[in-house]
Amino acid sequence: MMQDTNKGVQQVNKTLIIGITAATAILGIAGPASAFTFGTNGISFEKEQQVKFNFVHSYGAYQSTLKVFEVLSNGSLQAVENGVLFQEVKASDNKSANNYQSTLGNAMQMVNDTFTFLANKVYTLGLVSTYNGKTVGSAFSSSEFNANNSQRAVFGSLGGDEGKAFTTASSFQSSNPFSGPVALGFEDRRSAQADLDFNDFVVTAEAVPEPLTMGGLALGAAGLAAARRSRTRRSTDAQ
Repeated sequence: MMQDTNKGVQQVNKTLIIGITAATAILGIAGPASAFTFGTNGISFEKEQQVKFNFVHSYGAYQSTLKVFEVLSNGSLQAVENGVLFQEVKASDNKSANNYQSTLGNAMQMVNDTFTFLANKVYTLGLVSTYNGKTVGSAFSSSEFNANNSQRAVFGSLGGDEGKAFTTASSFQSSNPFSGPVALGFEDRRSAQADLDFNDFVVTAEAVPEPLTMGGLALGAAGLAAARRSRTRRSTDAQ
């Protein structure tokens, strides 16, 4: 009887090991990209990666559109297909009555809340703005495309107080979208007269987990459940 019990314990342990090993293997395959850049030096992933964007707020009289651009091998920018994320259909909800704020579903419209960044390509986000129907330029998340290589976006921050320079912007030049939603705040003015509060247009960005990650968790849970059933059966047989 004792010998049968020992065999049962060994079988339970074996089942546990198989389940955990399989789950670990799949989770390892489905983990986040092993290398990525997400900041003022560009946006790039070693593996194809989908990122989800959520709109937070927009202030100011500029009418802006947030787009994804690809950085070509010659250093030029190209707007990508289906790369428009959010677009103001008018400058604000109610002009100065609410500090020229645009809210989602009113002045601000969501066009695409997710974008798939292709492997080993370099991208930047561009805030393209107009004022009274006239183009006033674009502010890019990659500093190299702004006048004098100036920083016009912060990664991991909502920016500063309205109308006041955000003096610690240089401390927010990169972030990790795999760690959860991270804020991305823009200064919408390209010119040197920008107030640099970096809160004129704010979104959050989060890397979307690969589907296999959830599959790995399910497989691990199935392995543990099988082990429990086997343990219960062996325990009953031993009585």
